[in-house]
Amino acid sequence: DQKLEAWKNKLLDLGKRNRLLNYRDSKRSNLRIQKPSIFELWDSFVVNENPIEFPYYDEDQISLLSDEQENSLERNIMTNQAIKEQQKTLRNLREKAKTAMEEQGVNILYLSFGFLKWSEDVNSEQYFLSPIILVPVTLTLESITSPYELSLHEDEITLNPTLAFKMSNDFGIDLPEFDAEENLSDYFSKVNSLIKTNRWEVVHETGLSLLSFLKINMYRD
Repeated sequence: DQKLEAWKNKLLDLGKRNRLLNYRDSKRSNLRIQKPSIFELWDSFVVNENPIEFPYYDEDQISLLSDEQENSLERNIMTNQAIKEQQKTLRNLREKAKTAMEEQGVNILYLSFGFLKWSEDVNSEQYFLSPIILVPVTLTLESITSPYELSLHEDEITLNPTLAFKMSNDFGIDLPEFDAEENLSDYFSKVNSLIKTNRWEVVHETGLSLLSFLKINMYRD
């Protein structure tokens, strides 16, 4: 039993470099979606299955605009990056997700809804951000002059399995199972009630990034 437990735990990447536990913004690896709000985006994208169309502007045209002019452009989707940087990030995400699908047969592109802000110790001032709900997505591009479009992937929406194991194993906190039919705000309230005594919190943000937890299936088996 001890050997089995040791083997199981080795399948999980609980290191701080794992974005499933320590989600950090980087220039080409992820985007924060700032508009619409997390709950509006959930209803539109997940519940009603409306694809997200990111704004597209010709790079020659956009390069002529000042940062202030670029930020003032009207758009339905806003991220933490300027449009020209955003388009480069989307290109990188699409290429890497496509490569993973071709070489490994797995989807690694996810839209994360909600982040748990937690610390290793109740007295620690060093906090980590971990995605809570993982929505598998597909990023497509019809042509080089078309906007990038994000749509739901056929894989299941899931609670971050690495975070759930970390919380249960290290802190004795069992995060509730998540049902995609459930109200997202109600679910976050349940999580908040479990972690508030630790001075942790659920951060209502959304992020698009590459996340891989292939070995979690081996762990479960």
